[in-house]
Amino acid sequence: MKWYKRLFWKVFASIWAVSFIVLLATIFFVGAVTEQDRFKEVVTAKAQGYAEIMVEKYERKGFQTLLPRPPPPPRHRDDDDDKESGKKDKHARDNNQRENFRRDVWWNISERVFITDLKQKKKVIGFNNFRRDADSLYVFNVSSDSGNIYQVDVDLHWDASPFTHVLATILSVQMVLILLIASAGALLVSMIITRPLNLLREHSQAIYRGELERRTDKKLRKRGDELGELARDFDRMADYVQQTITSHQRLMQDVSHELRAPLARLQAAAGIAEQRMGEDDKAVQRIIRECQRLDQLIGEILSLSRLEQMEGLGENVWLYPLLQEWVDDAHFAYPKREFCLDMKSDCEIGVNVKLLERAINNILGNACKHTPEGTQIDLTVDKADQCVVCIRDHGPGVTEEQLTQLCNPFYRGQSQTEGYGLGLSIAQRAIERLGGTLVLRNHPEGGLEAIIRLPCARNQ
Repeated sequence: MKWYKRLFWKVFASIWAVSFIVLLATIFFVGAVTEQDRFKEVVTAKAQGYAEIMVEKYERKGFQTLLPRPPPPPRHRDDDDDKESGKKDKHARDNNQRENFRRDVWWNISERVFITDLKQKKKVIGFNNFRRDADSLYVFNVSSDSGNIYQVDVDLHWDASPFTHVLATILSVQMVLILLIASAGALLVSMIITRPLNLLREHSQAIYRGELERRTDKKLRKRGDELGELARDFDRMADYVQQTITSHQRLMQDVSHELRAPLARLQAAAGIAEQRMGEDDKAVQRIIRECQRLDQLIGEILSLSRLEQMEGLGENVWLYPLLQEWVDDAHFAYPKREFCLDMKSDCEIGVNVKLLERAINNILGNACKHTPEGTQIDLTVDKADQCVVCIRDHGPGVTEEQLTQLCNPFYRGQSQTEGYGLGLSIAQRAIERLGGTLVLRNHPEGGLEAIIRLPCARNQ
């Protein structure tokens, strides 16, 4: 599973994205309004102080003294002097920046204020292009020490875009801290949700591997939320599965053992009949042949039921001598077949050799039974992160519908005479007990291919 498809990251990304969107909406709709109100309060307060100063100067010195004069530009030294006195120039540049800021504020206030002498009905100070929008105009009166009344018009038009405020807030330290806290909260919620689910997934995989006694953690079962209920339901399901599979295995073993006794008596009676009626009697031959088939079927059923009880681990062995021995045995049993063993890389594995032998022999026997005589069977062994064994025949292959059912017990496909449909099922369960996997597919160049993947020995 790819990392971005995991539930942990989906929950984390969802909570973080919702938190970020809510913060943006709050900043945009609430912060912008708050910033605008603060702007109006600041401009109004500055306008009141500015108007009082202008009125005082107007009555004391006249109109000509009211024009704001920006401070003179700072002096700049030559480049050589700047290198020698860098600290002094830096201090001077900081002072200039502060003076420029004050000058900008001053001109901003002077552009926003228009003062009128109500007694003489004339302008005291203000620009001719002063805006008088009814929605953004604030009007108040100022009384001088001489008792004259002056009307002050203040332009409170909001020029800044709300997006400018949003961008400034996003880049602020407060926003970064809020997002870090939101990330920590999303991480905590994701862990609370996904950690119990991962534990349940591990337990379900253990049961799939055949560890039927595996149950969930005690702490998880004691939880009082939905995850605790899920864990308890999981344990009840595991108990039912264990009881069902155990009773099924016990039933198969008991039935097989019970059939052994009458089968042995039947084989003895067939032997006596063969002695009395002769070996050429067709009825006796039919009875003996059916007894052999029944004995073989009971043996395979017992083998299938005993697989779950066999231990998959064993001593470390090299795969090449084992495969060479099993290929020789298959060639002896099917002399008209040609077997080709290609060892691209030998592998050391730590498995139960008896289980692996049963699986390999069943796959080879299945290939020999369901393909014409003279069909070649190839075995290829390679090693990557696992040991990979490929067994391919050059027969007609099977349909896609049959391919998904070949490992089902007692499924024989189109063949109703050869075997009992247990060979591949036994092979698959044996390989799973070894900790590996068995995949069947139609080879692109024809024939059926069985791909066995086994874990390498731990010392590799």
